[in-house]
Amino acid sequence: MAEDILLAHGVGRVYQSPLPLWLYLAGAGATVAASFLLRAFVRDKAELRPEMKVAGTIFSIVTTRLLTGAGVFGLLLTLASGAFGADAGLSLASLLFWVGLVVGTVTLSAVMAGSWERIDPWATLERFYRTEEAEPSPPLQRRVESMWWIAPLTIYLLFWFELVSGVGFDSFWIVAGLLGYTLLVLSLRAPLGHVWSSVDPVAILFGFAQRVAPLRLGGDGLHYRGWIRGLEEERPMPRGLYAALFVLLASTTLDNVRETVGWTDFRNAVGLGGANDVLVESVALALFSLVFLVPFLVTVWVARRFIGEHVGFGEMGRRFGWSLIPIGVAYVLAHNAPLVLSGFPLILRGLSDPFELGWNLFGTADALQGFFPSPALVWFLEIAVIVGGHILGVLAAHRSAVRLGRSHRAAVKSQYALTALMSVFTITTLWLLSQPLVT
Repeated sequence: MAEDILLAHGVGRVYQSPLPLWLYLAGAGATVAASFLLRAFVRDKAELRPEMKVAGTIFSIVTTRLLTGAGVFGLLLTLASGAFGADAGLSLASLLFWVGLVVGTVTLSAVMAGSWERIDPWATLERFYRTEEAEPSPPLQRRVESMWWIAPLTIYLLFWFELVSGVGFDSFWIVAGLLGYTLLVLSLRAPLGHVWSSVDPVAILFGFAQRVAPLRLGGDGLHYRGWIRGLEEERPMPRGLYAALFVLLASTTLDNVRETVGWTDFRNAVGLGGANDVLVESVALALFSLVFLVPFLVTVWVARRFIGEHVGFGEMGRRFGWSLIPIGVAYVLAHNAPLVLSGFPLILRGLSDPFELGWNLFGTADALQGFFPSPALVWFLEIAVIVGGHILGVLAAHRSAVRLGRSHRAAVKSQYALTALMSVFTITTLWLLSQPLVT
């Protein structure tokens, strides 16, 4: 493709804001805190509200076929364009994988639960690959379930490939990764059965996104369920998913931090200025999980003092862990907003000429030439996503506290520290995202 440079968090220009940056940050943090105060005045009931059906079976059938077709077409085109297309700059294969498959499916799943199960091209491939229904292997399932560390490891590897490896946008490695992943799916998904979704990085990522979706696509139609129904869990979050969530939070934060002058100054100050970037950032990606885990556990300790010690410290942390899911999803969406807005026109043009042979198959070879997203658009979109994600986190945590607390008053008091932490997360994340965008 002609475009050689696409900034991860910037769009090549900056937004000359008429307001000082601190005003945006303070307003965002105050909005998150205010959402807690407004919710605290309402005495919540633990019962779930029923879902409301908004579209029927025909909608489900048509949508399922469209999503399934798009998934298979996207995978085949990614492999073909990666194997035979040009690899200069941002290739079509890299855009289809990161913008289309990863971020696109996260976005759709965050709106409509059940999307990934219908998009999943490997599920379609398995239907043709297997002549008969494969039975799960209980011994293998038990063994893998006991290895909770697989989930954070696979999420780590996914984002390490994107952010640290240096080859995450190379067509060759994307094709190699997809082929390797295909072999894993065909050999392990059937014997692992339901356990697969707790160790597969894309299933984990899209599963997180589906938790915040206000809509659910079922076999009988489309249902509205509300924004936090998917977070209404009475059981503690499984250890593997709990750890994977902190790795997810760390990945987007590290990528924002390393673009700042402060990161370079820090590396120089501790004698790592000349060290290998891949090695330093590989270690940092793991350690950055503690940036979220440690303060979160402090707020859990505070909450437990008000709620009571009838629930263990570790279990209570995993009970409140569900409330961090919308924040993790918001970080992924905001982090990739510039890439999506800048990459979409390139995908449109690439669909008509996937091998750069001068074709114009769909009449889009010259679509949106010269288009660059406004930095103001990117900035305000990031604000909306980050603030919205933290508000959902506050609301979900409040619901968990109501279920666990001995009284409404105790539940409210237990959330003071966590709400303050989420306000701090909001301000810090927006400050990091603003660095290449706002002056």
